[in-house]
Amino acid sequence: MMTSGYPTDAADNAVQANIVAAGYGSASGGGNTVTVTNPGSRTGTVGTGASVQISASDSAGGQTLTFSASSLPPGLSINSATGLISGTPTAAGTFAVTVTVTDATGASGSATFTWTITGSGGGGSCHVSYARSSEWPGGFVANITISNTGTAVINAWTLTFTFPGDQKVTNAWNATVTQSGANVTATNASYDGTISPGASTSMGFQGTWAANDTSPTSFTLNGTTCT
Repeated sequence: MMTSGYPTDAADNAVQANIVAAGYGSASGGGNTVTVTNPGSRTGTVGTGASVQISASDSAGGQTLTFSASSLPPGLSINSATGLISGTPTAAGTFAVTVTVTDATGASGSATFTWTITGSGGGGSCHVSYARSSEWPGGFVANITISNTGTAVINAWTLTFTFPGDQKVTNAWNATVTQSGANVTATNASYDGTISPGASTSMGFQGTWAANDTSPTSFTLNGTTCT
């Protein structure tokens, strides 16, 4: 039976959707399904190498898969071609890692898991001293000495502390320093990450302040509070 006139937009869209569902059209991402195997919760230790192999499959054969990851523990990275996550963690914490795998058509799948990194070294066996070497209205220079008072070698370190005042770090040396609000995180440079028992290392930074340049008094090294 033939009918005259033109179909409505809704009818036309429904027909197109049925065609795609039947496999005769193209869907977003080429219609493929990418499945990522969740590796489950992982653990690690600052300064100790870690790795996990991410596995994935594609509903279409012969597809080249590309791997990416977000919110990895600092010090870890993913090989985009093989899906191997590896490296040496440099900071303690619990990280919600999301791995995404994409094929050549744009189809993708993902998996999210937690990766908990615990501190190494430190262990209540560290001492931190903070001293302003100079100060002027609106600015200051501070030096920090980290001492290993324990019996184990510290292979990598991340120092965190909170400014009591309104200080802002503008540049630093012997460490990579980031700041979020009053919270400061300093991670060792490539050449000073190892601190032997009884040894120490130093870092410093320049900053600004407006109303309060009170020195911080509490420091955490690799997730453990220092004296």
